[in-house]
Amino acid sequence: MSTINQLEHCSGVERAAALARQQRQAVLISRTLRIDAVDPLDFFAAGTDSYGGERGVLADPGEMLTLVGVGVCDRIDVQTSSRSRFTTVEKEWNRRLERLVTEGPFIKGAGPLLMGGFAFDPEQPGSNTWKTHLSASFVLPKYLLTVRKDGCWLTANRWIAPDENETEIARIWEQEQAELLQRASQSLRDKGPATWEVEEVAPQRWKETVRQSAADIRAGILRKVVLARELRLKAAHPFVPEAVLSQLRREQTNNYLFAMERGNSCFVGATPERLVKRDGDQLLSACMASTIRRSEDPDEDRQLKEQLMQDAKNREEHAAVVSMIRAVFQRECESVEIPDAPTLYTVRNMHHLFTPVTGYTRSDTTLLSMVGHLHPTPAMGGFPQADATAMIREREGMDRGWFAGPVGWIDRNGDGEFVVAIRSGVLRDKCAFLFAGCGIVGDSDPESEYEETKIKFQPMLSALKGAGEE
Repeated sequence: MSTINQLEHCSGVERAAALARQQRQAVLISRTLRIDAVDPLDFFAAGTDSYGGERGVLADPGEMLTLVGVGVCDRIDVQTSSRSRFTTVEKEWNRRLERLVTEGPFIKGAGPLLMGGFAFDPEQPGSNTWKTHLSASFVLPKYLLTVRKDGCWLTANRWIAPDENETEIARIWEQEQAELLQRASQSLRDKGPATWEVEEVAPQRWKETVRQSAADIRAGILRKVVLARELRLKAAHPFVPEAVLSQLRREQTNNYLFAMERGNSCFVGATPERLVKRDGDQLLSACMASTIRRSEDPDEDRQLKEQLMQDAKNREEHAAVVSMIRAVFQRECESVEIPDAPTLYTVRNMHHLFTPVTGYTRSDTTLLSMVGHLHPTPAMGGFPQADATAMIREREGMDRGWFAGPVGWIDRNGDGEFVVAIRSGVLRDKCAFLFAGCGIVGDSDPESEYEETKIKFQPMLSALKGAGEE
């Protein structure tokens, strides 16, 4: 009987250990089990003691799929100023998959997958705020919780060396998983600080940058640039990522949730904007640009929605995003479907202009290649892309880090989803750094754009406040 046939009836751990000895190199084992229902944020909190600084959360609107990773089985970090970071991550992931053994059912969103993200602009000078979040950083979690409407699964990932004992590995797994799930069942979450001091970073300088950039756009230097600014919060007690996530989940039900810990910093937020999703041969994206506040008064809110739909400046901004994403999809896909006109996408604090995009891939089109082609869209950078990015680098006066960058996941089949990391901030001990931006065109008014950023800060400010009151 061949070695492969002999291994067919063994457990995944036994097969991986045997192959590691046979090949004289480490083998990656990934085991997926269906488990009783677990609240994903309780699971995230349960990882604090053993895996603090090594946790991640990704959840889509309506929580159709929620991923929570704790611990690190493997890591792919890329610190480069080159656009090759997208292909580097893809190549490194595929190289690891060559030594993969799996056990358990194939479930979309479970099994071996990477969670992580990319900086907005790897050529921006680094800052202390983002020192732990590199140009590209992805983690294969040690333990991955997958929560869907049809069930809950736990994936355990581990490299097995040729000299390791499979019985001992299985015993450790069982013990660690039992302890983790037991802690998650206790629903223990700390509150964050209730109050803090707020520092606006150079608001007058930012307004002057808006004024100067609008003048350059009127002069024909470029068509649009997105300029962001920063708030810094200082509290008497540490900010708690799971408390903030819990509040974001409660308040921002139509948004994607994300949190990516790296050491003592956690990048967390709730974004309405999908960059690209791949499911088999189908690709989905969303053109989302132009924003207006919501009102609690129904008549006023209806007027605001009509104003957004009819406003020439906002329609122009949105059209630039649609044009760019359409061009990428038409180049990379066999066929593309895009509606003729935008609709409204409404979240708790704001209305956005929204146009969905659907494409069907060519054989050589991958999820990460699409992320690289699409980022940054005109909604986050401007148009033309290279000129706008260069102007941001020159004038914005801060390191965006992962703000407005792609954050998401990719599985062993190349399927997954990336979102645009806006409505977000970095939590680090007693400090929080929040970011918000808006699109600048020729007739942009600095005061109006400043007020728009204040609206965009509200989701995170509200979540931080609520996290201290839970």
